[in-house]
Amino acid sequence: MAFAAVGLSGFAFAQDPAQQEPIVYICPMHPDVNSKLPGQCHKCNMKLVAAKGGAASGDFHICPMHPDVVSNQPGTCPKCNMKLVKSAPPETGEYIVRIKTIPAPPKPAASVKLQFTIFHPVTGKQIKEFNILHDMPFHLFVVSQDFESFQHIHPDKQSDGSFTIETDLPKAGYYKIFCDFFPAGGMPQVTHHNLVTAGYNGDLISSQARLTPDKPINNKLVKTVEGTRFELKFDPEEPFAGKPAELRYHLIDEKSGQPVKDLKPYLGAWGHTLILSEDATDYLHSHPTEMIPEDVDRSKLESKPDVVFDTFFPRPGNYRIWSQFQRGDKIITVPFTVYAPRLR
Repeated sequence: MAFAAVGLSGFAFAQDPAQQEPIVYICPMHPDVNSKLPGQCHKCNMKLVAAKGGAASGDFHICPMHPDVVSNQPGTCPKCNMKLVKSAPPETGEYIVRIKTIPAPPKPAASVKLQFTIFHPVTGKQIKEFNILHDMPFHLFVVSQDFESFQHIHPDKQSDGSFTIETDLPKAGYYKIFCDFFPAGGMPQVTHHNLVTAGYNGDLISSQARLTPDKPINNKLVKTVEGTRFELKFDPEEPFAGKPAELRYHLIDEKSGQPVKDLKPYLGAWGHTLILSEDATDYLHSHPTEMIPEDVDRSKLESKPDVVFDTFFPRPGNYRIWSQFQRGDKIITVPFTVYAPRLR
């Protein structure tokens, strides 16, 4: 049995080419996104491509330890070697997320409590069980409409199954809310929401981001944040819309001028990257190409100055990239802005 690894976040599927099953439509970049009808991927807007049924329509076998590992045949998990357990097909629809703010509406530059309650897209029942992805059941991104404020935070699960967190919205205006979670019995989810603070009189269109791409220095983008010099190269050198690319980071200690020696795993990976298109409609949450096995002692892993992410720019235009790394006990966020031209 052969498993095919997927892209940014999703399932590994085992396919049996001998089976003759109905046609399903799958995203080339996000194989967890599939449909019985042609259309576009709700994560990256790529056109879904036809494929013979596989796990989208047949039996499911899931690893009890790694729910992102799914097969349409019995077997063992390629990550931990556990026997796969037969399961009902996961719900592929988009789950419903209801957000409550206290106070309502939230006040700018003041503490606000956010509560998230999640419901099944068909039954309407509240979801109370979630799979853990990168050490957390819920990844929350809060980004101001102008892209000047960025938060990657993790709400706490409550006894009633909801998630809550206290944060602040630094200034009056619109904010984009991205909820990234993996409900038990479903597919990985990313839901998009808008939030506006009290006392804001502007409109959604005029407050949108107006991004200016960073200028490269010797074919790389360079920025220093909190004592770390980040050098970013692309592979291919010029990334095009509609074509996979790599983000290649090299981290240098600003004081010594030497490659960093204290990089630590952050949330089970060597780094995390969020990419948003200028209009905030295209969302990509990317993780490094080098995975960290879950059964290793992370405190004993050797530090490294180079981290590579797979990515993809769905459409031509400007994109903001936020990448996060942990040096010692400090989480550092570095932003870059790039332009992805149309594929020639």
